[in-house]
Parts: sequence; structure tokens; C-alpha cells
Amino acid sequence: MKKTAKTKDEKGFPHISVMKDEVLASFEGKELKVFFDGTLGAGGHAEAILEAHPEIEMYIGCDRDIHALNIAKKRLERFGDKMHFVQGNFSEVEKHLASLGVEEVNGFFLT
Repeated sequence: MKKTAKTKDEKGFPHISVMKDEVLASFEGKELKVFFDGTLGAGGHAEAILEAHPEIEMYIGCDRDIHALNIAKKRLERFGDKMHFVQGNFSEVEKHLASLGVEEVNGFFLT
């Protein structure tokens, strides 16, 4: 079986976030408090969004892949208590938000 090299970003995390500048531009000038990321993956876009929007009070990162969630937890640990990780499918967003007592989000991301 042939092994393939995994792509890593500049910080050594697997997967390189594509279109990061375009993602950040879409939220430019917006006041974000509660953010739902339905495809968290390794957390590259989440990291960029959190750095650009320190006003975010709660960032909910959802992904089906527990391995990806564990990578994201390590990558995003510096953001502390504002991070909430959910293992599941974004199609169940209402259930995930209800479990956290969230009634409204003002930032939403799917890749």
C-alpha cells in the first residue's frame, strides 16, 4: 500500500485552510457574539475567525469526525471557555444549539 504525505499548515496542523481570506472578508465589519461552525475540521478557519473577531463570546465547533475535533481542541485551546465542541452533523444544528442553551447565533459557517 502506498503511503501519502499529509498536508500540514504553517503551524504543523494537518490540512491547510483554503479561501481563508475570503472567509474573513465575509465577516468583516460584523459584530459576532455567538458563532456556529458546522464543519470545524482541524480548526483552521475557526482560528482565523477567532483571531479576527475577539468579541466572539461563544464559538461552537461541530464535526462528525472525532479525530478532527481532537486536533481542533488542541489548536484552539488558547481561546479557552468561549470554545464549545460538538461531535455530530451540522444538519442537527437546532439540537446542538438547544443542548447548549443557545437561541440565536449571529455568525454561521459551512465549508
